[in-house]
Amino acid sequence: MKILKMMNKRRMLLLVGLVVILAGVVFANTSEPDRFMVRFNDAYLVFTPGSMSMQVAAEGVVLSYGRDWIMKKMKPYLYHIKNHKWNFYWKVNTSRREVYRIRNGQFGSYGGDQEKLPVNLDVIGGNSNGQPERFFIRFTNAYLVYVPTSKTLQIVAQNNVISYGADWLKKNMKPYLFHLKKNSWVGFYWQVNTSRKELYQVKNGNFGTYGGNSHTINTDIDVVY
Repeated sequence: MKILKMMNKRRMLLLVGLVVILAGVVFANTSEPDRFMVRFNDAYLVFTPGSMSMQVAAEGVVLSYGRDWIMKKMKPYLYHIKNHKWNFYWKVNTSRREVYRIRNGQFGSYGGDQEKLPVNLDVIGGNSNGQPERFFIRFTNAYLVYVPTSKTLQIVAQNNVISYGADWLKKNMKPYLFHLKKNSWVGFYWQVNTSRKELYQVKNGNFGTYGGNSHTINTDIDVVY
């Protein structure tokens, strides 16, 4: 009899423990995070030397048109580019197909301490030392980070902020559900569900409301509570 009571007590304690654990998981999944990061699988910067214009894109949509960037052609195969808030810049050599981060140097001149970035540089057109039609810096580490309490958004590539989100709309729908939209986007926006850790593109809907047609975008989402 005593053994049976002890077994029942242990089962009850185990059941209570499981309930507490499950409750904690549910709470964590539906509570508001400190921040979350949407990690892009396909993100790149494309630059057109003929017009000295650039765009940053990820998962098939434009994230920045480079209006907050400075660009300088040094040689037909050598370019300096930087976000206007940086105290460093990127040097792109289309002949060597390499990109460097330059510190302690002067934008638009030679010199400084350089560090080769682990990116892939695709060059379209032009010969080895000639001016290409365009080139793509394909990032190996790029993500969007959002802080719900302050509604601050940044886009980061190779550990450098490439956009500070000033031209983005942000809406906290629920503690675990968020709408994000670049001002220039027409007809769609992004929805992030931190409980499911999924990113959706929503079409035929209104930003900041429910509804529309959505499909999942293949990305990884890191959530920090």
